[in-house]
Amino acid sequence: MPEDAFQSVCRHSDSCALAGAAGFFAGIQDALIAVNGPMWCYFYAMRTLEQECPMIAQRMISTQLDNDAIVFGAEEYIRETLAPHLDPPPALLAVENSCAAGLIGDDVRSIARGMGFPRVAAFDSGGLGGMFAAGYRKAARACMEEIAPRRAARTPGRVNLLGLTPAYLRAGNDLCELMRLLELSGYTIGAPVGGGCTAAELETLGTAELNIVVHAELGAELAAYLEQTTDVPYIAPLPPYGVEGTRRWLTEINDALHAPRIDAALTEAERVQRQIFFRINAAKSMWGDLWYERAVIAAPPSAALGIAHALRGEWADMGHLSVLTEDYGGMAERYAADIADETAAPESAPGRAAIAALREGIFLGSGSETAGLPPEDAVARFHIAQPAPDAVLLTDAPLMGLRGAAYAQEYLWNDHIRRAIRRAEKGGDHA
Repeated sequence: MPEDAFQSVCRHSDSCALAGAAGFFAGIQDALIAVNGPMWCYFYAMRTLEQECPMIAQRMISTQLDNDAIVFGAEEYIRETLAPHLDPPPALLAVENSCAAGLIGDDVRSIARGMGFPRVAAFDSGGLGGMFAAGYRKAARACMEEIAPRRAARTPGRVNLLGLTPAYLRAGNDLCELMRLLELSGYTIGAPVGGGCTAAELETLGTAELNIVVHAELGAELAAYLEQTTDVPYIAPLPPYGVEGTRRWLTEINDALHAPRIDAALTEAERVQRQIFFRINAAKSMWGDLWYERAVIAAPPSAALGIAHALRGEWADMGHLSVLTEDYGGMAERYAADIADETAAPESAPGRAAIAALREGIFLGSGSETAGLPPEDAVARFHIAQPAPDAVLLTDAPLMGLRGAAYAQEYLWNDHIRRAIRRAEKGGDHA
């Protein structure tokens, strides 16, 4: 990765591979995460996780490598750091090497196994190797090679959720909503990989009839690997944002594996859509349509593209929509062609130009990109990605699913009304 790209990773909404690897193992309840690297790398990865995982420091440690370790080796640092965690050992130990530690060449897995740790996933995940999603994918592969789930007798109606991480904004809330919808449809939930499962649950991945990838940039590669090793097929639909997006998501899953109670879930979607319609119509009569001159979305690929469809398809009207995201597997071309006016990488010249052109409208992204935006009377803000240092998030509202559709439209309309009132107080048009 070029130096300027790495600097962008460290300053803006995405984060490096080291954080991505930690973001996978943070979603395994009984995993101990050891960052083999300097303290700066450790705290940088911690920053990515703390908002959604405020207690992550209790099971995330650092070898605190210094210059001597880079020259003479890190074995002494590794042993000293891991020793206090041997009694009892964790169900799974993940040792992720930073950029510098990866150059040393220590056999970290052998060191840890020699100390008595029963299961060790050790791998390089330095920031120079890529961004968050790249580190996540590498960690997931290392974990599966250590856990080694096998082919097993299938449990009828059982599904696993892949491509989850507590590092994404409102990730825990989203998972609860997805599980609610799947259970309403009649499925049995297996392991939510990266979403709060245990190491033992990972061994049962082969008992499912279907793997559902939530965030493709995180879980599609793992799903393909599991299809080869366990024969469990997978689908990777666009995540369910908005009522229509949720209905589409449920239908695609039902097409792959029949849902015993799909009608119950679709009836619930119709009820929520009808309720939202009537309440918003009442607001329109007083405050006018929800219209944005320009809209800019900046988020990981799955979230950015899913939200783009919901924003333009059902939440609001707009003149110009820019989607700023890192493409993965052709997702931007596949999903943005019919909904966005332009797509670009967030830190590319077109991406920076799209944000600079946002003088009136709405920005949906992280808190990192909002510093240079015009006042909120001109440009609305909606947090859909980490980091969110300029917001306190306390409720259990998701962004996905039917509850997420209601929350998003509630937020956007209340913001629209508040800004209209402020303009009226300053002598402008109230609508």
